[in-house]
Formats: sequence, structure tokens, C-alpha cells
Amino acid sequence: MNLSPAVSLFFFFFSFSLAFAQEEPQPQPPPRPVGIKITRPGVSGIAGTPPVGGTLVVYGYSMEEPTAGARLQGVSGLYEYTVLKRLSIFVTTTEPLVRGGRFGFGDTCPGLKLRLAEETRVRPLVAIAYSLKAPTAGTGFGTGWYDHKVALLADKGIGRTRWTGNFATTWAAQKDGTLVRQYMPSLAAVTRWHGRWGSALQAYWTTAGKGYGGFVAAPFVQVKNSFNVFAGGMRNVGRYTTRYGLVTGFNYIHRPRR
Repeated sequence: MNLSPAVSLFFFFFSFSLAFAQEEPQPQPPPRPVGIKITRPGVSGIAGTPPVGGTLVVYGYSMEEPTAGARLQGVSGLYEYTVLKRLSIFVTTTEPLVRGGRFGFGDTCPGLKLRLAEETRVRPLVAIAYSLKAPTAGTGFGTGWYDHKVALLADKGIGRTRWTGNFATTWAAQKDGTLVRQYMPSLAAVTRWHGRWGSALQAYWTTAGKGYGGFVAAPFVQVKNSFNVFAGGMRNVGRYTTRYGLVTGFNYIHRPRR
């Protein structure tokens, strides 16, 4: 059967449009709002990472009231960059610090995080992280020794709450050159109560010193999908060296353009 040029041209464009429609990429879901990370006190880390090529930036101010001596105030920062789908690198800084009218720098902690399992309906997102504490702090603001830390992290969304569990092990260097192994389990919950408002709660226990625990509570507001601010307080229990403190700061995530 011979078809006229007009009919042949119609079938050509019709077939081409069908093929193009099949190859058209599906719309991507909107990015999840950036979570809440509090750098100091650094009692809870998240298993999640930014998208590949993206960077998480966290800055916060903290004030700690000790049981004896002058209070400690300072600014802490976290930078995390995702190199591969399951691998990210990060660095934590604490500077400047102020105690009793003296200014100084804190320690610097570089590290890496490896995602082991993706989140499913019944399984949490699981990651393992290693960090090294480099003794960059000035006199009176650090121990002057290298520490090593390994943490197992798990995130799971249940309803409106994002749960995070950590189990961290630290090899803390002593003055005699030995390493003392310390443990710190923690549990955190980030809940979005209404619109852009929510709260971040953290609880932990550590075998450092004579053993103590604490709580951190910080309401937050999600200004944008990639930016939020928080402010709250902390209270320690047990044989602590810091009675209570204040924390405030922001989380920002830079997502690469597609």
C-alpha cells in the first residue's frame, strides 16, 4: 500500500513523539529538607550524607557552665562533602574559644563516613564514620594529644520524626602515651511539628571521666529547604564536669545543580 507523503510524514512525527515521550526522564522528587546537626556538644552524628558533589555546612555557638572554674564559650563548625555515592569526607573545627577572658583555638577533627546500607521501609540508613582529633588547641583548651573515634550511625524516619542512633568508641590518648577506650551511645529525634517548625532532642551517656550523661533540646525553624536555624540548651546528669549550656546555630546544605 502506497502512502501519501503527508500521511508518511504524520506517522513519522507520531512515532518520534512516542519514542521521545518514553525516553523523557521522570520528574525527581523534591529534595528532603536539611536535618539538624549540633556540632557542640558533639554527641550525635547523622548517617545521612549530602548528595554527590554537595556540601553540608553547620555553624554553632555554645556556652558551657562548668561545676568549677570559668565558663567556656566558642564557635564550632562542620563541613561535610560527598565524594562518591556512599563516601563523604568531613572536618570539624572549634574556634575561637573563650574562657576566663582568654582567647584560643580548639582541636580540629578530620574524618570520613561510609554508608553501608540504604534506608528501606523496614531498615534504617546505616553508616560508619572515623575521625581523628588533631591537637591544634592552644594551652588550656585541649589535651594536646591525638584521639581516634569510630562511630556506627543509623537513621530512620518514622512518621513525622527522624530517629538517629549512634554507638561511638573513642581511643583517648593519656599523658603517659597510653590509649583509654571510651564508649558513648546516643539517641536523637528530629520532629517537624507544624509547617516549618520543629524540635531536636538528643540524649547520651559516656564512660569518659567517671561516667556521665546529658540531654540536648533545641527548637528549630526551617527557613528554606536547604537552611534552618536552631537554639536550645543542654543539661548533664551524673558525675559531669559541665552542669548546663546553651547552643544555637544553623544548618545549610549546598546541592549541586543537575
